[in-house]
Amino acid sequence: MRKRYYAALAGLVVAAAGIGVPAAAAAGEQQAESERQACQRSFDRAVWEDMDSYNKRDEARYRAIIHQNMVTVGRKGQLFIGYEANVEPVVDVQFKLPYEYSMPWTVTHTVVEDCKMGFAILDAYYKVPSQNINRHYTISLTLVREHGKWQVIKDTVTDVLP
Repeated sequence: MRKRYYAALAGLVVAAAGIGVPAAAAAGEQQAESERQACQRSFDRAVWEDMDSYNKRDEARYRAIIHQNMVTVGRKGQLFIGYEANVEPVVDVQFKLPYEYSMPWTVTHTVVEDCKMGFAILDAYYKVPSQNINRHYTISLTLVREHGKWQVIKDTVTDVLP
């Protein structure tokens, strides 16, 4: 009698445990999706921070979003390697231009991998109304996340031909 009782009890325990497994798996998947969405939002915010700090000529914010090992490939194929080579021309030249400019942009595609690296394609226009300049660019930004912070490590600017 005891054997049947323990066997039945064991069967109930196994059945009860089995019921919880799909629920636990679903909860784990939901948590992973929530983390993925939070990561995507933080990546999107970092892309916005890079472009907004540039448009507002905000040196402190711009410096903070640039990675120490940044590489830029300019629209004419120029190559800039390292933090100073990337930040100083922007801060010392572009941010000090005596005329107004803007670079409105739209993100057209992003990829974020393991909340460590992300890539964004932007459709952008460099506009200087006083000089009748309206250049159309594709900008590709690669960001890395280290110590919980996203930073731009690669920037490529390409002219969009008419």
